[in-house]
Amino acid sequence: MANPRKAKGTGGETELVRALELEGLVRTPPGTLWDLELPGLTPALNVLATRPDRGQWLLTVDLPTFQHLVGEDACGLRIEVKRYKRFSLHSIFESKFGRSK
Repeated sequence: MANPRKAKGTGGETELVRALELEGLVRTPPGTLWDLELPGLTPALNVLATRPDRGQWLLTVDLPTFQHLVGEDACGLRIEVKRYKRFSLHSIFESKFGRSK
């Protein structure tokens, strides 16, 4: 019988794999610093995916990644800017992927 706590913890990963519909996106083995991976050319894009219970997914990327994704072909953007002394998403992102340059 599967460990219920583990099943709950990996449910979000499975849900996101299905929602993204990216061919080749796989869950990583236990002990890896991130949960999902799409093998490809380096450098990889580092993304933090968060979702409250029954809420919508939010994907967080650093500024260089965002600039790469948007490039010069942006058809339009809506950006809300918040700055706090402490911000938990920053802590999570930096612990997984390192500080932004």
